[in-house]
Amino acid sequence: MTASAPSPAPRPATKSPAARRRPAARPPLARHAARETRAQLRRRRRYLVFCLVGGPIAAVFLVALFAVGTFAQQVLQVRDDMEAAKEQLKVLAVAAVSMDVPQLEQASADVVARTERARATSNGILWDLAAQLPQVGNNVLAVRTVTEAVNTITSQSLPPLVAMMAAAGTEERTGESLGIDLRPFLGAGSVLPTVISSLEDASAIAADMDRTGVLPAVYEPLDGMVELIAVAIPALNIVQEHLPAILHAAGADGPMVYQLMIQTPAEIRATGGGPAHWLVLKVENGQVELLGQENGVDLMYTELPEQGFDTVNGSLIRLPAETRSLYPFELANWSSNFTMTPHFPRAVELFQATRELTGKVEFDGVISIDPIVLAHMLEATGPLTLASGEVVSSENTASLLMSEPYERFGTDNAAMDAYFSEVTTVMFDALTGGGWEIGAMWDQLVRSAEEGRIFLWFEDEGLKSLAHEYGLDGVLREDNTEATQLGIYFNDYTVGKLNYWLDYSQRASCNVEERTITVTMDLHSRMSEDIKSEYTLGLRNQFRGIDPRTMMLDVLFFAPPGAEILRTDPKRGDWQDSVNWQGNRFRDRAGVDHDNTALSRTLLLEMGERRTISYEVQLPDGDLGPLELRHSPGPNHTEVTVDAGCGALFASPEGSRNVRLSTIG
Repeated sequence: MTASAPSPAPRPATKSPAARRRPAARPPLARHAARETRAQLRRRRRYLVFCLVGGPIAAVFLVALFAVGTFAQQVLQVRDDMEAAKEQLKVLAVAAVSMDVPQLEQASADVVARTERARATSNGILWDLAAQLPQVGNNVLAVRTVTEAVNTITSQSLPPLVAMMAAAGTEERTGESLGIDLRPFLGAGSVLPTVISSLEDASAIAADMDRTGVLPAVYEPLDGMVELIAVAIPALNIVQEHLPAILHAAGADGPMVYQLMIQTPAEIRATGGGPAHWLVLKVENGQVELLGQENGVDLMYTELPEQGFDTVNGSLIRLPAETRSLYPFELANWSSNFTMTPHFPRAVELFQATRELTGKVEFDGVISIDPIVLAHMLEATGPLTLASGEVVSSENTASLLMSEPYERFGTDNAAMDAYFSEVTTVMFDALTGGGWEIGAMWDQLVRSAEEGRIFLWFEDEGLKSLAHEYGLDGVLREDNTEATQLGIYFNDYTVGKLNYWLDYSQRASCNVEERTITVTMDLHSRMSEDIKSEYTLGLRNQFRGIDPRTMMLDVLFFAPPGAEILRTDPKRGDWQDSVNWQGNRFRDRAGVDHDNTALSRTLLLEMGERRTISYEVQLPDGDLGPLELRHSPGPNHTEVTVDAGCGALFASPEGSRNVRLSTIG
């Protein structure tokens, strides 16, 4: 068999151009792997973008969230600090009154620390950022203003004030103290400028606040503080101005002896009532000591030597004839009648004469109040309790001191005197004990002064000038420069306590063309058949055949210097006694006191009767000071009104601190 020749190798097929461009086919697993890689790449890209962009955004968000939370926490902290400081200020006030020095220092330190922290917190960077936000920014800035203003006052004022009081509190007290410790104020001269400066700075801070869009809850407390500052700064400036005189009155330069006179409107007098009872006080280095209690009955019947005091024809002091003719003879010879003149310094002159006559130390000052003042003051102290359990409050003080005991004790003088003594002692201890808020007590004293129930007299000329400046000296003005003074005053003639049931109001109207003014009073007797005490009913009435429940009043009509009284209503007195050894007690009288022309009319006011009295005055030519209406302060509130037309005759009282228009008792 013949071997065949090998077949030639096959030639590769020729590829078309399209086939040459197509990539070679890959296995299925290889293609899947390629697709996963691209997906992962995209994910890696997205993650990278998130890391580069989203991470910072998230971080910023978290930081912002944290900042908002922190800011909110700071706001709450500022609020809590300010509220806590407010509460500690109350603690501080109580500690200051009681002179609890450790508590005073602790409360002061806490107040300063809290207000300082509130101020620092509100000045942080978060508050700066929040202040840039619309709708919110001004409220943030307002809160910052509040904290700065409060901290300015507390941080500047409290440390020196507390240091002053702490230094005073470390001194050993001598003698028996009856309450108000005035020693802390002896160093006030060096502290007041700092306090005033801090208040002025705080007021300036508050004034710069932008109130646009600020919530009432933010600005109202600040407004309240600014109002208080506006009142406090002038008051403190006045205290600073008169501090030497005030310290002198407090006994800083030596002991001062004072008469605390309690006038009783139930037996009414021109300046209030018969001063049947008074306290003698000694004030030295701010400490008050009760030297004794005196009354007019003892003065008249047991203390005055017969050879020195003629109760029939004599007089303790000499008066000008034109003045003597105006008043009944009793004015100058019995202490219960010393206040029959509306010129309070004359009553003091009479009391001083009795001190000299009996060999007692004369008074350095005299303070006159009435039971209504005590009632007002009990609104600050709160009710008091007697040993019997009986409660004395602002509501029943007037009755307990002027009416009810007379019905209760009848003719048992010893029991009545013991009762009045206990009530007076309990009140005095409470008032001098300091267990009350100074602000509340001050408000009641101002209220009493505005009602004309407080009079002050001092031997020292500086203190005398101070009392005059604030209208507390009870003088009859000798010209019309500072004020044009008119008044209707009452003196009881029954020797009883009927006037506790006397109500009256006062009003003035003017005729500008004629330059006249008419002053009118509407009277009402609330007396009733239920009142039976011999001490209350009119003792003198029975000798004249007058019902013992009828009020018998000596009405004094006073015109200012240079003026003329044209008419009175009643034209004549309701009762005219013939002239006898007792002089001109129950007759129409006329006279002049300190250049004030005056007329007297005796008035009878029956039980339950209403009656109107008045007088018309021709005013002098020339400029007239602000109108000043006066009346005897009675047992009840007296409403006083002045017609607007009078404004054309009298100067405006604005800017005159010492004139109380139409409100003087």
